[in-house]
Amino acid sequence: MQATRRALLTCGLGLLGACALPNRVDDTKGSIDALVASGPVPAAGLVVRRGGKTVFAHAAGHAGGLESGGGPLRPFGVDTRMRVASVSKLGVAMTAHRLADAGLLDLDAPLSDWFGDALTHPDYPETDVPVRSLMSHTSGLRDPDIYWMPAPGRIEDLFSPWMWQPGRPGGYFLYCNFGFGILATVLERVTGERFDLVAQRLVLDPAGMQAGYNWSGVPAEARRTGATLYVKQDEAWQVLADGPDKLSGDGPAILAEPEFRLEDYEVGSNGTLFSPQGGLRANLPDLCSLVRMAAQHPRAPQPAWVFDPANGNGDTDFGYFSVYGEGPQIHPATDSPVPGVRLIGHHGEAYGLYSGAWHAPDLDAEIAYAVTGTSGDEPPRSPLHRTANLYTEPLLAQAAMSLRL
Repeated sequence: MQATRRALLTCGLGLLGACALPNRVDDTKGSIDALVASGPVPAAGLVVRRGGKTVFAHAAGHAGGLESGGGPLRPFGVDTRMRVASVSKLGVAMTAHRLADAGLLDLDAPLSDWFGDALTHPDYPETDVPVRSLMSHTSGLRDPDIYWMPAPGRIEDLFSPWMWQPGRPGGYFLYCNFGFGILATVLERVTGERFDLVAQRLVLDPAGMQAGYNWSGVPAEARRTGATLYVKQDEAWQVLADGPDKLSGDGPAILAEPEFRLEDYEVGSNGTLFSPQGGLRANLPDLCSLVRMAAQHPRAPQPAWVFDPANGNGDTDFGYFSVYGEGPQIHPATDSPVPGVRLIGHHGEAYGLYSGAWHAPDLDAEIAYAVTGTSGDEPPRSPLHRTANLYTEPLLAQAAMSLRL
């Protein structure tokens, strides 16, 4: 069975050429270089830790300068910060758990405590929607077409009857980005601090990360060398996020009306301002630290929802989701993109980037990986697992090889 799994991982089922990945761990950097050199992604990187020590770290490609008029090419390294997409949700959830650990936030309190009837399901007014259900995507909410509000608007301006799914809040799972904007608003109202600052104080700094939501708190030099996210159209790379204008900016990169000044922001009015659902800028070692923190929390990684095909208690997105904690996604060993290995962490997919950060508790290991752009349409999903695709599959294969699986 081990040989069969190794063959699957190293061959990639022919997606990148038969058995293109090398057999020796020391040589695995070559397949990342080959992935970038073949042209479908502008940059790719992988970091693997075991027992708190880095056992593999390599990146290849360009962080920026690929677009027309984009200036000189900039190299992409494992220390390059980038918008990490939904891996960002781990930082939001851990901020909530830190406040709960300190007795400052009751995760069982209903959202109506802060929003009144606006966050009571109109079809089930007697059913409370607790804060913790936002983190496990069992709140009964679903994403509206737009789930971000430019400053100085209020998050309540996004609320509508259409943001509720038909079923009763509680046990049904439906992945919802908007829930994390609502959660960030709750965190602001509890602490009296802007979300980006409270997340920095309680989670990012303690984890040793020089990271921040929408570039908040990221050192200027790290921001200037950050990664632009791309998609290739008509053989040319197009900027989807963090082009030169954003990377050269000062202060958080927020969505706001032209005359708005951040110092005038009313704390607690709009938790979507710092893109809690996907706007964390961090590098791969940062993500290893974040996912280790989340996975070692006593409550966050415990299963809060497990798919039950007998009663259809959730939308799995064709097998993308099967188990969820209060913040982390969970892959059981029997349903994992690293076959046979239980994983706790999160995937990310947005603006051309595909990322992942995972703790493997049975191996005391972390893996973090990313590609920062794609060619054309969404890449084909891998037979390895629904969450893997043509470009991330070799990174997952290399992670397995580095862990000597």
